Amino acid sequence: MKILFAGTPGIAVPSLRALAAAEGIDVVAVLTSPDKVSGRGRKLSPPAVKSAALELGIPVLQPEKLKAEAREEVAGFDADLLVVFAYGKIFGPKFLGLFPRGGINMHPSALPSFRGPAPLSAAIRAGESETALTVQTVSLEAVDAGDIILQKNYPLSGLETTGSLTEAVAVDAAPVLVEAVQLLESSRANPMPQD
Repeated sequence: MKILFAGTPGIAVPSLRALAAAEGIDVVAVLTSPDKVSGRGRKLSPPAVKSAALELGIPVLQPEKLKAEAREEVAGFDADLLVVFAYGKIFGPKFLGLFPRGGINMHPSALPSFRGPAPLSAAIRAGESETALTVQTVSLEAVDAGDIILQKNYPLSGLETTGSLTEAVAVDAAPVLVEAVQLLESSRANPMPQD
């Protein structure tokens, strides 16, 4: 299955690497945010996902907006599925329409709990004893509201910081995302609507 991987920060890098190494999965391109100016020297710094993609020899796309020009470039890769992990932009119907198999998103929370951009720190603040790694379909109706393809419980000790949990989830989410893509590829996925 040909996929376009969309992600930006370091948490998504192990998933990109795992997908690129998985049998039967071809990461045809990576979609990530533009380089940003950072540090005292005000130098352009690439997103972590871009650096990993270049190491893997995967083409990188960095559009400011997902308008017609970006859609045309993405369409040229003829991907079957969009796979998202912490990309940071919302996809519209024209963009999602480029992928015959739609899109899926890794969200490190026990959806429908803690939807939105900071699920790990939200679970820590709430004092949860566990969270989950959830792969859901990308929904056009609301953010993080798609059908759940795969959800694995993720225990919390109560000693996590946002940083330590992010590092752990980055590694542990990778095989879950690969499994979800393989379920879709083999038509064994049974998406469940969120309650």
